[in-house]
Amino acid sequence: MSASGLVIQHISFSGPHVTTVTLTFQAGLNLLYGASNTGKSFTLKTIDFMLGGSGPLPEFKEREGFDRIWFGFTLVGVGDFTLSRSIAGGGYELYETLISSDQPNARSKKLAAKQPTKELHSLSQYLLDQLGFAGKMLAKDINGNSEAISFRNIAAVSLVDETRIQNENSPIESGDILFRTKERSLFRLLTTGIDDSSITPVVDKKTFETSKAVRTEIVEEMVKSIDAQLIDYPDIDDLPMQNDRLTSTLEQLRSEFDATQISIRRLIEEKQFLSVEIPRVGQRIEDIKVHLVRFAQLDAVYGSDIDRLGALEEAGFLLSLDSGKPCALCGAPASAQVHTHDLTNIEQIRKAALVEVAKIERQREDLKKTVSDLQREAADWAQEYPDLGHRLDLLEQEIAKLAPYANENKHTLGEVMMARDRVKAGLSLLEQKKGLNSRLASFASLQKPKKDDRPNLKTPDSTVHELCKVVTRVLKAWEFPGECLVSFDEKSHDLLIDGKLRINNGKGVRAVTHAAFKVALLIFCREKGLPHPGFLVLDTPLLTYRDPMKNPKAGALTEDEKAVAKSSLKNRFFEHLSSIKHLGQFIVLENIDPPADIEKIAHVQTFFGNTGSGRYGLFPLESM
Repeated sequence: MSASGLVIQHISFSGPHVTTVTLTFQAGLNLLYGASNTGKSFTLKTIDFMLGGSGPLPEFKEREGFDRIWFGFTLVGVGDFTLSRSIAGGGYELYETLISSDQPNARSKKLAAKQPTKELHSLSQYLLDQLGFAGKMLAKDINGNSEAISFRNIAAVSLVDETRIQNENSPIESGDILFRTKERSLFRLLTTGIDDSSITPVVDKKTFETSKAVRTEIVEEMVKSIDAQLIDYPDIDDLPMQNDRLTSTLEQLRSEFDATQISIRRLIEEKQFLSVEIPRVGQRIEDIKVHLVRFAQLDAVYGSDIDRLGALEEAGFLLSLDSGKPCALCGAPASAQVHTHDLTNIEQIRKAALVEVAKIERQREDLKKTVSDLQREAADWAQEYPDLGHRLDLLEQEIAKLAPYANENKHTLGEVMMARDRVKAGLSLLEQKKGLNSRLASFASLQKPKKDDRPNLKTPDSTVHELCKVVTRVLKAWEFPGECLVSFDEKSHDLLIDGKLRINNGKGVRAVTHAAFKVALLIFCREKGLPHPGFLVLDTPLLTYRDPMKNPKAGALTEDEKAVAKSSLKNRFFEHLSSIKHLGQFIVLENIDPPADIEKIAHVQTFFGNTGSGRYGLFPLESM
């Protein structure tokens, strides 16, 4: 296949105490035929059920004991998968392989049956993503209101049951008027590839009238509420002038209040400075006194050290005077004395004492300078300290004087602000009332939407014409009787074949032409490169070949059915579907005998019922 799509591989039914039952299919053309009540239509219902149908599936004896369905399929260009679901319904398990029964080691992920959750994607989401329909929107009414597409919308394109294929509705409609717009929107999406997400809906007449009445009532109630509040304003006409006067007074009071606050703030800042400065100066004065006492003690130490060192120097000097004389004790001459080095040491000590005295005198001078500086600083602080205290007293008096005035100014300012705010609230109510009255006037001038305001939800004529040409090709390929000139009836949204409305034919002809339309739609989508599910299941499309004696419920053949029954359409039908198998998968469910050698062009499975020795039906007679 040249495009994406879904190929059904098998349907299997399993249960804890029964043998698994499997029905296989192949890409291309498949034929499932045989006796009535053997499970052909149930097969279609099962496919629908596994593709999101809510069920429940019909109950009958043969299916007893089976509790799970395995739906194997291939996504073209992606891979093989299997959906597993309880026959009772609920969610799905998705396996990335083809399996037909429980396999403990097989990995799967869960899919929700309907609405997705935070933890689970839905089956519809998954299939729409894979088949190219994700995010598409469909108009659901003629006013353009839209909703997200679901795979259940798409399933109607591919799954055609026995009732749908025969009925008198358009092949693109179910007959339920509630879904007509959405079904036609789907037809437009399939044939153009354009959804309805860009449409801005218009309000319908009923909603318009209701909305207008409700909005008017709400606004009128709001006006009444405002009028009730305006009763508190007897001088309502004077409110603008009051607002101007109060605003002017407020500005003046604010200016005065700000000036007072600035003055008080400046005084407080200076007070804070003095509150810190006065203790600091007092402490500095005390520190200086302590330092002066200590420095006086240090000066006395310096004087004592100088006196001691002076005495030491003087003694050394006196001793050095007798250094060249004979010894006073033994009379030995100086040259014969052996302790002359002591005199040398005395000289060194004397010189050292002189150096130390000079050093101490320098330090004493530095000390005197420091003491002099401290005495000057102490004198300065002693003079300034009383002034600081006096300044602090004056600041406290000024602050005490300004505080009452500031409080009075603040109180007056608050009263004026309250009065101004009340006036502004009244003006706001007047402005709101004016706006609401303007809205009431606009409501009164609103015009009902016209038909011309509605969005154009019609499928373009050129597109429909192109599709009709494909339907003509299909009918001619099937050798349908007549010229096979196909056109489209806009009113019924159905085909006109050789000038005759399709639904005005017998049910067998309606079935054939319905099938032709669905096959043509698949061909059209493939040729235009448009998304399509890629498969088609048709239940009894060749009803016109029925035997009225064997199938009396279907009724006698009409003249148009007889014409088809006499034609070679049955053979050409299968030959044509086989010839386009590269475009998609076709599964035909039939009661009639197929053409000879059908096995050469189709995958054929026969349900013999009680009339043959082959497979009884979808389920064996006894499954327990």
